[in-house]
Amino acid sequence: MTRIRERIVKYKGKNIVVSFIVDRCTHVAACLRGAPKVFNTRRQPWVDPDAAPPDRVAEVVLRCPTGALHFQRLDEGPEESVPEKNTVILNEDGPLYLRGNVEIRSKDGDVLLTDTRIALCRCGFSRHKPFCDNFHIMNAFTDPGKISSKKSTGSSQELGSGKLQVVLQPNGPLILSGPFTIQQANGKTGLKGTHAALCRCGTSANKPFCDGSHSKIGFSTE
Repeated sequence: MTRIRERIVKYKGKNIVVSFIVDRCTHVAACLRGAPKVFNTRRQPWVDPDAAPPDRVAEVVLRCPTGALHFQRLDEGPEESVPEKNTVILNEDGPLYLRGNVEIRSKDGDVLLTDTRIALCRCGFSRHKPFCDNFHIMNAFTDPGKISSKKSTGSSQELGSGKLQVVLQPNGPLILSGPFTIQQANGKTGLKGTHAALCRCGTSANKPFCDGSHSKIGFSTE
């Protein structure tokens, strides 16, 4: 399996370059609210990197939970750093937001993508799996983003740093391997561990964990 191909548009300013990964944008609009002079969908081009100081542009780019926005400094300013801790955020009625040293892998172990911010589908309806594309809204996916039972293996003690591998099981769950913290939609820590199988068919009765429902409904990741 080859690495995930992504459509990327770059907007170059005097001191910073903003990269926009088209297929990862779910219109969260954190950029529009954070720096409306820089990010404005009512004009073309919609990104003007020179409309604010580069530090401000970088700060707002880092608010993008899907990783659709990234930056590269041209003025020797600080680049985006890799977070020391890996966090999986359960978005209410929506995707999984991953932050950290994240690596997406195929079942065969091929590295498909590395990033620090990713939004992964957990409703089962995305046309751009494994990423979220907002189809959870059209299909009325609901989940409060809470953990009712802690179904995982590995240490639950204070975790160290390290890479979080997310293995895409064909027609099945997301397998997490490596140190992570699952944060519930209310902001509270739900679980710390080093291994878990997370539902991505949308029908598990024990969300966010897989309970085998994907087999019963004939879930397909193709």
